Amino acid sequence: MTRHLTLAVLTALAAALVCTLAALAAQASEINELKSLSAPFEYRAEVARMIVTDQEYLRRLESQSLPVSHVTVTAYNADPAQTDDDPHIAASMRHVRPGTIAVSRDLFNKGWVFGKKVRIEGLGIFEVNDLMAARHDRAVDIFLGDNQKAQAFGKRRARAALLSI
Repeated sequence: MTRHLTLAVLTALAAALVCTLAALAAQASEINELKSLSAPFEYRAEVARMIVTDQEYLRRLESQSLPVSHVTVTAYNADPAQTDDDPHIAASMRHVRPGTIAVSRDLFNKGWVFGKKVRIEGLGIFEVNDLMAARHDRAVDIFLGDNQKAQAFGKRRARAALLSI
């Protein structure tokens, strides 16, 4: 009789454990969904806190010895002619999307790595998500997603700063 009672208690505990794990998985899924919904708002709040003229902000970064570089800025889109065989996946293994940039490998080797934020004078704040071809030096490529917009953007020189946010 004791053996049957122990077996019943263990079965009930196992069932309770399975139910608890299922509830935790559902909560984790809800939390991840809420995080993905709040990300754009957090980004906007982050940008709002940093509203300062580009030149003033970059001067402050230079005085603090943070990396500020003069770079060539171009634009690209998810066109197989401009990318590898999977144009919608960046070198970071994430999807390409507006608000992200590809950086030249020399900048990448200086700490401009995936996920870091970069402020480009006159253009805003972007996240490093991709790498440019090895032939480029001191260059940044902004993802625009539209071929006509990318061509209209052209080629510019600007100061860019690696942010510590």
